[in-house]
Amino acid sequence: MNDSFNKHREPEEIFLPISAKRYADFYSLEMNHFTRDIQFYQQSCKERALLLELGCGTGRISNSLSSQERRVIGVDLSLDMLQQARDSHGNTFECICMDMTEIAFTCQFDHILIPYNTLNLLRNKQVIKKCLHQIHSLLKPDATLLLQLHIPASPEQHSGDDKIFQFQIFPMRNGGKLIKETLRSHDAQSGEILLEERYRPRPAYPPLLRQNFRHSHFLAGFSLQQWLQIFTDCGFTDYLLYGDYDFRPFRDGTDSTLLLQASSCTQKQ
Repeated sequence: MNDSFNKHREPEEIFLPISAKRYADFYSLEMNHFTRDIQFYQQSCKERALLLELGCGTGRISNSLSSQERRVIGVDLSLDMLQQARDSHGNTFECICMDMTEIAFTCQFDHILIPYNTLNLLRNKQVIKKCLHQIHSLLKPDATLLLQLHIPASPEQHSGDDKIFQFQIFPMRNGGKLIKETLRSHDAQSGEILLEERYRPRPAYPPLLRQNFRHSHFLAGFSLQQWLQIFTDCGFTDYLLYGDYDFRPFRDGTDSTLLLQASSCTQKQ
C-alpha cells in the first residue's frame, strides 16, 4: 500500500552561506551579554597591566578589562567583528586587525588572553605551536597566558559517530528572534571536531525574509595531555587548570571547558 503522506512532505530546508558581516551580527547577538567568563579574567589579571586579547571578536572582554591603569589591546582577523567592537564600545580599548599566527608587536605584555575556545580554531598542532611560540616571546618575565579551551570529554571513548546538538534562542534588536543550532562531532582518531552552526533569524515584521544560514569549521579536539604537551613544548610551565569560571579544579574526562593559566617565567630568568 502506497503511503499517501509521501506526496505531502515538507520541502527540504535550504541553508545559505553566511557573510562575514552577518556572522559578526549574529555573534554579537549571542555573545555580547555573556559575562560568566569576565570575572575569571578580572581576578586573574593585575590591576596595573598591559593586556593583549587574541580573538577579541566584538570586544566584550577587552572592554570589561580596560581601565585607566590597565591598557588593553584587542586583536581579531575579522574587520567586521572589530567594527562591531568599535560601534559597541567606542575607544575603551585598542582594536587591531591581525592574524594571531603572525603577531607583530615590539612591546611585551603582562597577560595575554585567548578566550572562548579561540585557540581551538587554529586546528593544526604546528600552527598552534607557531602561535604559542610567538605569544611566549611577547610575555614579560613572570607574565601569564590565560585561555579557554574546549576538551572533548573522555576523548579515547569517542568515535566519528559521536555528535552533540545544542539549541539556543536570542532576541533580535528590531524584534523577532534568532534561533541558533550547534552540531558538534568529534573524531578521536584525527583529533578534530567538526562544528556546524545553523542560524535561523525570524524577524517580527515584514518585509524581512525568514532565511536560514550555515557556517562550518574544524576545531582542534585534543586531549588534556596533548594540550599540556603542546604548551610545554612552547616554553610554558606552572599550569593552573580550572573546569569553570569560578576556579573549580578541572576534572579530566568529565569537564569539556578548560580554563588554563600558564607561566612564562622559566624561559626568561
